Amino acid sequence: MAVELRCPDCRAKLRLPEAPDAGTEVECPKCGTVFAAPEPEDAGEEEVLKKKKKPARDDEDDGDRSEKKEKKKKTKLKADPSVPRKRKAKKRETNKVLLFGVVGIGLVMLMVVGGMLYWLLGRTPKSVEMMYYIPEDCETAQGLNLGHAQKYPELYKSLSGTFQNTEFKAAADAFARVLGSSDGDALMEYVVFGTSIRNGGATVIRTKTEIDGTQLGKLPGAQQKTLGSGTYYLVDGFRGGAKVRVFSPTSRLIAFCSTDVPEGVFQKMLNGHADSRDKTFGVRAGTLGKRLTKGTFWGMTLFQGENKPPAAASGAQGGNNDDANAQFGRTQADALSGAKGAGGKASIGSREIRFEIVIWCGDSDKSSNMSKKWKESDLGKGDEGTPPKWWKEQVDSMGKKIGAQMLANIGFGSSGELFFAKSAVDTVDLKDAISSLTSKVTGRAGGGGGGGPPGGPPGGPGGPPGGPGRPPKGRRKWARR
Repeated sequence: MAVELRCPDCRAKLRLPEAPDAGTEVECPKCGTVFAAPEPEDAGEEEVLKKKKKPARDDEDDGDRSEKKEKKKKTKLKADPSVPRKRKAKKRETNKVLLFGVVGIGLVMLMVVGGMLYWLLGRTPKSVEMMYYIPEDCETAQGLNLGHAQKYPELYKSLSGTFQNTEFKAAADAFARVLGSSDGDALMEYVVFGTSIRNGGATVIRTKTEIDGTQLGKLPGAQQKTLGSGTYYLVDGFRGGAKVRVFSPTSRLIAFCSTDVPEGVFQKMLNGHADSRDKTFGVRAGTLGKRLTKGTFWGMTLFQGENKPPAAASGAQGGNNDDANAQFGRTQADALSGAKGAGGKASIGSREIRFEIVIWCGDSDKSSNMSKKWKESDLGKGDEGTPPKWWKEQVDSMGKKIGAQMLANIGFGSSGELFFAKSAVDTVDLKDAISSLTSKVTGRAGGGGGGGPPGGPPGGPGGPPGGPGRPPKGRRKWARR
């Protein structure tokens, strides 16, 4: 008769066809424990394996339930003390101190990462901070990220020649002499110029290291002055001429402007427009400024107040005999009609320099339609199409090689309210044409006399933008959008 036994160790149920003799060794197939078969119990107490049939009548439910309960009862079998029992592994308790330490380190790292993200995303860009110290109503601004440009010595050598005779370079050299730096190139990290049609302009220099602003009192002819709660120095002109106001608002910034800037305007510059920073140029430039100031060199103008988009140039019109300058003027006027601002930037890399011209249309539909229009134009076909006369006129001064690369890599696109055009040129091919390109991007002519801080707009966007085209041949390809 079939019987059921229970393993004394793992409590597994064993079914045997016949009851083994008492003391017979039985091996559990589940855990491998060998135990002695127990003494047989009374026949009435043995659990017989029978398949139950479904009760036919409801009045038999009580009997079936009691039978089920009886079968579910577990019979404890007494193990033979002579048979060795399997040892159970002891559970190791977790070191609570170590656990708390790991959790604590994780929380600290999470807080550090969160703090870094907050600092990176919430901090004011250095170019925007520098523009707190130019006249509040500036219509134009330009920037030179010299620290980045100096990472490419050969290119910077060609570039630096374009501003050797400028006012800001003379000022930087003068600052370097009293601050203990070798020269202006070693002192400057970033330069921003701002110009107001009504109130004049100012220049702000960001230094590579912290400085002691009181040392500016050693500049030639320096006289310490106070205005409101601010202190500045009235010094001799850096290239001769009239006196210049100089002040250091932070340990990394030096700002200067001519005495033509009205006193009320200058007083706001001294305290960084603490009460009206939302009105400063860097903030008013909005999405246009955020895009352009990422470049190594940039220039932009806002069409606000007295500053309006340029009108079309006069000249002959009509088919192939159309004058190039007039054609360019009409094209530029059409592109800038109703725009809130425009500008250009150049971003230096080891392999190529990318150029971009951006128009702030103020309307996403307008920027999208403009992008579509230029993609379908002859210029949008790049070197596979026939460029207009004004394009040839604009790029001829850069040389045929540079012009060919600019045309081959041209493309157009839009992002929100911004219409943009991009192109690219090999870095090694650019050195000879650097002066012309810098002037076109920032609107500031290189070389020359260079009087005081910039006195006018950056010259507009210089024609319809070049676009998100592909880089020079042999480089990675861009999808022309």
